[in-house]
Amino acid sequence: MKTRITTIGSGLLLAALALTSAHAQDKAAKLVTRDQLRVCMNSESDLASRRQALDARNKKNGEEAAAIRAEAEELTEESKRADERPLGRDRFERHVRAHNARVAAAKTGVEALRADLEALNKSLVAHNEQCGGISYLPEDKEAILKEREAAKK
Repeated sequence: MKTRITTIGSGLLLAALALTSAHAQDKAAKLVTRDQLRVCMNSESDLASRRQALDARNKKNGEEAAAIRAEAEELTEESKRADERPLGRDRFERHVRAHNARVAAAKTGVEALRADLEALNKSLVAHNEQCGGISYLPEDKEAILKEREAAKK
């Protein structure tokens, strides 16, 4: 009798392991419909476009920062000569005000870029939660790609 209980217990254990394994496989490879795949592919495309736009803005911000540093060096040199010429101090102070306005605008641009990068990151996380680990039929992807090509024409 003891042997039979052990066998049933082992069978239950194997069944539980099989269910756990099947559940893990379901989570890893969720088959999606063509419409769900289209949503994921569109989301991926949108995220890539947003990332490229943010990269371009980041490059522009970097160039502006370099120009501001160069202008700051010029202002340092100009401050040494400002008192030597008539009306030199007034001209220098106008340049400083313009420089400070440029710095403030650059800081605003950097803060906006940072906020947009955080929004992109949240969108990426949402995309990965929805579209990560999906599986689809190859013909569904081919059909969506053909739709996109037709839409471009």
